[in-house]
Amino acid sequence: MSSATVVSPQDGRRESAVVAIAVSAVVAFTIIYAALLPDEPAPTPLLEWEVSAFSDLSAEDQAIHSALHSAVGEIDWYYYRLTAWPDIPDLEAEYLPPFYKDAFWETNGSIKWTLGLPLNNDQGATYYHGAGGTVPGQSAYLLLMGHLHAGMLASNQNTIWVHDDPNAPYPEIVRPDSLIRAGWKKVIVYSGADELERLRGGGP
Repeated sequence: MSSATVVSPQDGRRESAVVAIAVSAVVAFTIIYAALLPDEPAPTPLLEWEVSAFSDLSAEDQAIHSALHSAVGEIDWYYYRLTAWPDIPDLEAEYLPPFYKDAFWETNGSIKWTLGLPLNNDQGATYYHGAGGTVPGQSAYLLLMGHLHAGMLASNQNTIWVHDDPNAPYPEIVRPDSLIRAGWKKVIVYSGADELERLRGGGP
């Protein structure tokens, strides 16, 4: 006669315990790792005389700012080759926005641009001044080119400034304190993540 062997089914308790321990270990490791990571610094708060390129400028002002920001490299290269700052006709001949009079120029206010060489040029800066915009609420613009050989600025950086008055005259003195007193505001470029943090309360 053949005999039958009865095999009891496993209840899975051991496997469940192993899985639970593994999951708990992963969760614990993740929590410890996150706690040990250094906190990301909050974006630097804007000062009263600063504006954000991301959230404080109108669409037209953002377009002009982006074009000026891109133009800096071409202007620097022109100066490097010819040891002279390009005048507005020179920039137009290079088809360089926002100076070149094309559809972009018309759509964004038909700005009138001027090359500024301050009377006391020992300040170490040349600038491009844009005013007379035709779009309601548009700003006036100032692209300040710091000379590397002069100490006009704490750091010789190219900076962009805006003025609430679209017809603000070009300044003869371009030191930051003089610009601030005249109502100009420096445009600060934050990343999108920085702006989200600032709007959530991490900044001004």
